[in-house]
Amino acid sequence: MVLAALHTHHQDGFASHEPYSHQHFSRPPERQAHTGAPQQAAHPSNSSWMPNLIGPERDSDVDSMAFSLEVRQQPRAARACGFGDRDRRVIDPPPIVQLRVDGPGLSDEEKRAYLRYSNYVMNCSILDESGRDASYMPDEYNHQRRLMGSLVATSFVGDDDQGEEGCFFCFSDLSCRTPGTFRLVFRLLMIDPARAAIIRHFPMLTETKTDIFQVYSAKEFPGMVASSALAKKLKEQGCIISIKKGNDRARTRGGDDEDDD
Repeated sequence: MVLAALHTHHQDGFASHEPYSHQHFSRPPERQAHTGAPQQAAHPSNSSWMPNLIGPERDSDVDSMAFSLEVRQQPRAARACGFGDRDRRVIDPPPIVQLRVDGPGLSDEEKRAYLRYSNYVMNCSILDESGRDASYMPDEYNHQRRLMGSLVATSFVGDDDQGEEGCFFCFSDLSCRTPGTFRLVFRLLMIDPARAAIIRHFPMLTETKTDIFQVYSAKEFPGMVASSALAKKLKEQGCIISIKKGNDRARTRGGDDEDDD
């Protein structure tokens, strides 16, 4: 249901690329004389569209909520996959993004209620080293997408490698067609299925970018690293993420890195 509700957002793009925060709508702007300059549209309050999971008469606490993202596992390298699906290799290690929720009026249990909400979706796009969008190839490549694979992820709630519960988004099926230096950007939406038929665009809650990583040609690719303790822990709890033993195993077999399962 969540991915179906997101379909309209993908057709028209995200409603805004500006991170969504209660700071944007703490008070309606005063009416000003028209000067001919374009006016920035005011953001709606959280309580006007966001599910209230903490009970009635708590709209002010919902409005004061803040969402943030942390890249818990940064991508390091990838082998360019070219323009065919055969022998496609993924960005390594797979990015893992954690959602954090805060608010001055929320108890720890109420924060956990929002972290455990099941209808978050996160979209991934690719940027060049300077931060410009690099989603599409140049004209001579008929505007094919540069980033391949599963560009949308839903949330997984589980314990991290330190035993702390968190809400995670794992992108284990991303590939890049061409060599170069890039960054990934992740944007978060919170879908309310009960209002999906009447709300065309759910506001973007927040976004974050990865560090710069390198995409290599097949000859220059240094190989894949062993999976982290965080990835292994999430996998143990049912998260769909590939576990790899890294280069040592590849050298022993005289071949490429392989999934452990």
